[in-house]
Parts: sequence; C-alpha cells; structure tokens
Amino acid sequence: MNQFLPSRYDEMVHRLALGIEPIDAQRARRLLYQLQVGYDAELSGLKRPRIERHTSNLFALRYQPGVPGTLPQVDLRFFDLSEPFYKPENDRRRIVPRRLRIPILRLTDVESAEAGDRGRFRRRVRRPVFFPGAAYDFCATTTGLRGRVMRNHQPLRWARVVAVLKGTTLIVGRAHGDDRGEFLLLINAKVTSGSTWPIPLEVEVSVFGPATAPTPVPADLPTRDPLWDLPLETLVDPGIDVDPVEAGEELPTPYTSSVKRDITFTLGKCLYEEFEIT
Repeated sequence: MNQFLPSRYDEMVHRLALGIEPIDAQRARRLLYQLQVGYDAELSGLKRPRIERHTSNLFALRYQPGVPGTLPQVDLRFFDLSEPFYKPENDRRRIVPRRLRIPILRLTDVESAEAGDRGRFRRRVRRPVFFPGAAYDFCATTTGLRGRVMRNHQPLRWARVVAVLKGTTLIVGRAHGDDRGEFLLLINAKVTSGSTWPIPLEVEVSVFGPATAPTPVPADLPTRDPLWDLPLETLVDPGIDVDPVEAGEELPTPYTSSVKRDITFTLGKCLYEEFEIT
C-alpha cells in the first residue's frame, strides 16, 4: 500500500534513521576534514548496515532490515583516515578520534511522530564535536598550547583538557588528547581579541585521565584494535536538545584523575608544556 502516490505507481520510501554532521570544535561549524566512520562490531567480523558518506562530509544511516531492529543503538568510531580501519601509522592527526554510542529511534516511533508531534523526535541528526589533533591547521598567530600528558613515564592516551581564565569560571578552551598523549589547546579568539583581553593572560589548565590505566583483554587486543581504549561515550536520547557528551564537554566516567597548572600565555604564540598524572 502506497503512502504518498496512487496505487498505480510503484513507491519506495526511504527514511533517515541517523544523520551525522561532524562539527569542528575550533571553528564551530561543519568539519572540513573528511572523516572515516566505522562500527566497533566490524572488528569482530560482524556485518552492519552501511553508513553512507557524502562528499559534503555528512553521513546517513537509513532504515533498512536490522535498523533499528537489532540495533537500538550503534557504537561508532570516527577518525581522520581514508581507510575503513584505523591504523596509527596512517593517522593524519588533524582531529582526535572519538567513539560514540548513539541511540536510534524505532521506525514506528518516527512514523507516529510524523503524524503527530513532529518536533518530539527531530534530533535524528547528530552533530558530534571533534577537537584539533597535532596536525590541525591553524593560524600562526593563534594563542595556544601544545602539550603532552604522561603517567609513569608513558604517554597517557586520550586525555581531556580544560582551560579556565584564572580567577573566573570562564572556560576559554578545551582539548582532547590522542593516543600519543599529545594535545593541542587553542584559546578562544573572543578572549584574545578586542581591547578588553586580560594582560597577562593567565589560565588554569586542567588535564584529566582515567583513575587507572585500562587493561586490554585479551592481552593482544591493542595489536588488533589500536583504538581499544578510546572511551565509549553515550549520547542522550534523540528527544533531548542539549547534549554535553555530543559537544565533547563531559568527561568520560572513569576520568577522575587530574592535574592542574597555572600557565601565562603569550598572545599570538603556541607554547609547549608536559603534564604528569599520577
């Protein structure tokens, strides 16, 4: 039975189960770098419905057999590669990878919403935010900090960084660390431009990591999955408008260890610091 056309026509209706628009944390608009998106389950050889990648850097998952029937949510990984599977030696390091668990609405719920409250399930398009990696392109006069996070003289993977203007609660920058413990923190241009920016620019930089280093099970897991310990972050349900996880602002649950340091930034310069988390 057709939904929109007379019965003498053949009709095929495609509905969007999940749309993804990656956002650049620094520029607050659609990410220009082409990302690769893959399922966690693909590493185990499990087949999953194809996620369509468009040249506009948008991704789409349509309702089809298995969506969302056996997939009330999807576990996806995003990284800066052209290959379908992550390999550290091929990482262009322009953005830091993320792993996201994204809830998907059942088709019957979407059809009911279309017939009634259209705004209730409008957030089938998700806009996860991605943070600059070590090779991110930025202006030479940008105020920032390149850093490295260590634990027991080894790189602490996937750290999180928050910069707060000293003496205030104003967050002036965030960063995500990579698998080498490296991060690139770029200070918000609104703070460093105009006639009211503080001199000197004193910032409290806090670095966060898991309380204990994760243990791979089995022991050879890192050789088969270089992103094995990348924290899996769960997005809110589609009916909720504000999602700090999607924005990359909420710390993963095990990230309870931290170290804080006061840093005086030089306007228009990118500094370097090393941090040690115990």
